[in-house]
Amino acid sequence: MRLVKGLLERCVEVTEWMAARGGPVRLSDLAQALEMPKAASHRLLRELCALGWVEQDGAEGPYRLTLRFGLLGYRVLQASGLPELMQPILQRLADRTQELARLTIATGDGLAWLASAQGAPPGLVYQPAMDGPLVLHATANGKAYLACFDDQTALALARANGFGARRPTARTLHEDAAFRADLARVRKRGYGVAEQEAELGVTALAMAVRGADGVVRGTVSVAGPSLRLPAARYPDLAVMVAEAAAELARVWPGPVAQRGIQQG
Repeated sequence: MRLVKGLLERCVEVTEWMAARGGPVRLSDLAQALEMPKAASHRLLRELCALGWVEQDGAEGPYRLTLRFGLLGYRVLQASGLPELMQPILQRLADRTQELARLTIATGDGLAWLASAQGAPPGLVYQPAMDGPLVLHATANGKAYLACFDDQTALALARANGFGARRPTARTLHEDAAFRADLARVRKRGYGVAEQEAELGVTALAMAVRGADGVVRGTVSVAGPSLRLPAARYPDLAVMVAEAAAELARVWPGPVAQRGIQQG
C-alpha cells in the first residue's frame, strides 16, 4: 500500500508542478525540481502520455499537460455551481468600487484564481492575466489568507511559495520580522493590502471568505492603479469588500479540504 500511495503522490506532484509552470517542460527540469530519478520521471510521464493526460512534442521534445485536465476542472467547477453563485456578487463589488474585483479559492497550501469582474470605465481598465501563480506574500489576497493562520504556519506556507527568495518588486516583503508585523496589521484591521508589492503601480485590498464553520474558502479583492487606490480609499473599500465576502460566504457550497493545516 505504501508503494501505491507513493506513486499516487508522485503523480500528483508531477501534474501540479507542470500546471504551475504553465507551458512545456523538459524531463531534466522536472526531475531536478521534484528530486526524482530521471528514469523514474520518464516512466511516469510516459504512462501519463499513454493515459492521455500528458503529451510530448516529438520523440525528444518537452512535455505538457493535455486539455483533459482543463475539461475535468471545468466540469467540476460547473457541477459545484460556483460560477453562477459567485459572479453576480463579484460584479456588484466591481461596479461599486469601479475597479477590478477578483476571487480566489483556497487549495490547502495556497490560493488559486477563480473568477474576476471589471468595474473600471473603458480606457481605465486594469486587467491582469489570471493564469499564473498567486504569490502569497506579495499579494493582498495572499496576505488576507496567511493572516488566518498562526505566524508559524503562515511563514511555512509563505516560504513554500517563495518567501525570502521571490520578490516581484523591490517593495515585496522578504524578512521574517516585517512579514510578522504585516500579518499583525492584517489581523487588526481585517484586510490585507499590497501596495506595489506584486506589480509596480498596482494596489490591492483583500479579505478572507470564511464559512460558518470557520474554514477559509478563499479570498475576495479589489485592485487597480495605485493612483486610483490611495490609502484614503481603504476604509470605504474595506466596507464594500467585507459585504461581498459575507455574501460569498453565505452562498459558497461547501468546505475545501485544508490538508491538515490548522487555521487560527
